[in-house]
Amino acid sequence: MNYKYEIINYDQNTPAKVMYLNLSSETHKTELHWHREPELVYVIEGQAECPRNGETTLVNEGDFILFNSEDVHLVRPVVGTSVRLVCIQLSFEYMRMFCKSIDSVVFDLSVSPQTKQKLIEVLQEIAETNPNDEYSTLLQIAHVNKIYYLLLKNCTCFKRATNNPIIPRRDFSYAKTAIAYINENYKREIPLNEISSVVNLSPSYFSKYFKSITRVSFSEYLANLRLENAINDMLDKNSTVSAAALENGFANVKSFSAKRSTVLHRRSIKRNFSTDKILKAQNFVQVLSLFAYGMQPFPIDKVYP
Repeated sequence: MNYKYEIINYDQNTPAKVMYLNLSSETHKTELHWHREPELVYVIEGQAECPRNGETTLVNEGDFILFNSEDVHLVRPVVGTSVRLVCIQLSFEYMRMFCKSIDSVVFDLSVSPQTKQKLIEVLQEIAETNPNDEYSTLLQIAHVNKIYYLLLKNCTCFKRATNNPIIPRRDFSYAKTAIAYINENYKREIPLNEISSVVNLSPSYFSKYFKSITRVSFSEYLANLRLENAINDMLDKNSTVSAAALENGFANVKSFSAKRSTVLHRRSIKRNFSTDKILKAQNFVQVLSLFAYGMQPFPIDKVYP
């Protein structure tokens, strides 16, 4: 599977592309893609599930996610729900007028939590703007320029130190070839020397390069991809744990559970949900998997009567 490269076309009056979307999991079909332009996705109502570079984030109502340039990503509603969004795709050419080094920059919201809150307020203003108002473009221009200002002033980080020997980050050709190969073959074993040979790099060099691009290791990306597909099989096909694990590349249920537990350990504290109760559930592996992968778990008595 090759990721689609999306070309962003801008409204000539606005220095960004602003889209109001209403997506339903019943009808919305999308696939992983990438584009050069950074993108902000704000959830007006509902929840959005956002795979990005091999990891999935659940974005709640009133919050947003930022995709940096050439992040491999998609945005979709949680299974069985719908979601209302505002998507804002920024312009590199516009930013270059104010930041000459923009090609070497990524935006990191963690460096300024206060800025993230200010961005939420601006995005809420955009969400509440009536696009049918004949003067709404004036408001959008003002709001979008404030987003540019906040990101460029407070959240810019250089992609890597100049003494780092890794391939320049903007060379994504190897990564996209590798990701396409992984997505086609994740159901079987993929040794490191095999995937590195696909892109004609040494195993050690490929490992460093892949992590510099995706921000996760090759093994983490592969395991996360298998986990997501196993979860989808349990949800959509009512597959058993063992069937979902084996069908999606895990050597056995034990390795599936180990991956699930590792993610759970990292994220359980962030969830307002009783782990003890989950562990006592009749079919707790599926609940733990949902929990670990960032989805909001349903009450146990509703999932497993």
